[in-house]
Amino acid sequence: MPAPDLDPAASIAFVDVDGARLRTATWGDGPASIVLLHDGLGSIGQWRDIPCAVHRSTGVPVMAYERAGHGASIPTPSGPWPADWLHREAAVLDALIEVLGIESPTLVGHSDGGSIALIQAATSGACRSAMVLAAHTWVENVCVESIRTMRAGREHFVTALGRHHDAPGAVFEAWSGGWVSDEFASWDIRPLIGDIECPILVVQGTRDEYATDAQLTETVAAIGGNAGLRRVERGGHVLHHDEPDQVVALIASFYDQHGSAVPADQEE
Repeated sequence: MPAPDLDPAASIAFVDVDGARLRTATWGDGPASIVLLHDGLGSIGQWRDIPCAVHRSTGVPVMAYERAGHGASIPTPSGPWPADWLHREAAVLDALIEVLGIESPTLVGHSDGGSIALIQAATSGACRSAMVLAAHTWVENVCVESIRTMRAGREHFVTALGRHHDAPGAVFEAWSGGWVSDEFASWDIRPLIGDIECPILVVQGTRDEYATDAQLTETVAAIGGNAGLRRVERGGHVLHHDEPDQVVALIASFYDQHGSAVPADQEE
């Protein structure tokens, strides 16, 4: 049975990939056309109603999955994520797509999930397009300081995460410890994402507490002509919680333009 925070309308499965056992949830039948990648402390349940609403709006199968250590996926981390963990997760995503027989999906990634989507788009080409919400492409001081503040109030966050994760303390330490580590301070994928050839939409809230507006504009500039930009007024870092209707509409519109094999305006 799905965990209490998972939508009962979703089909839940566990998939073995590269030594990990990952939980997936799919809305609709068949291989996913849209794949959702959660943030650094995220899980399937934390997407709330977004996957189901996107499925209803687009009519295509939508899948969310949990990276190892998140939700009910294993193995559990035993310390901070290594400095290259986002690149490793992009490789795991490639393997997951292959195992499930998913062909050229549209990726929708939030925060660290958005970073993974951009890395995957730049290095693999397995996706048809990608929309990223509050993605990071380099380490900004405002982000590091916000995470240090979270670490000072660790117990509060671990308790809240307990609803969604089997190992909330471990995932909190892995994520927060990785972001504030000296090794991760020089992480920067802006040179890499210039290789992206598929359509990308970069979305950020005007009240993002983990990034400045430069994170949005410089990411788009680094990608180049394949990237579009969208600011969400009143949106904080967790855009799909702050402005869910707007996020669903953005995803559906982007998929209609860049996700289907035949563009909507060319269909007979």
